[in-house]
Amino acid sequence: MKKFLFSAMALAAFGLPAMASADTASDRSAAIALCRAEVVSQWNAAPEQVRLDNALVRARLVRIDLDLWRDGQLQNVRCEVTRGAELTIASITPAVQVASAN
Repeated sequence: MKKFLFSAMALAAFGLPAMASADTASDRSAAIALCRAEVVSQWNAAPEQVRLDNALVRARLVRIDLDLWRDGQLQNVRCEVTRGAELTIASITPAVQVASAN
């Protein structure tokens, strides 16, 4: 019984996360494409101005850090995408700042 319990715990600790994360690479790629497209759209930037800096995949979240180059200046943008039946953008930081004409 003791041996069975340790075997079950080992399987739960090492076997199941590997099966659950089988689509990690595809979720990562899709999240990067989704975030880049949204940042390009929101910031009215050219696609070549938005470059991947870092991507972190978690069980329920993909965090994408992008570099946005505008007017020779670097703006770091973080995009968080929730994982589930489909990928959905949870937040983009910083939010687009709209200039007001006074």
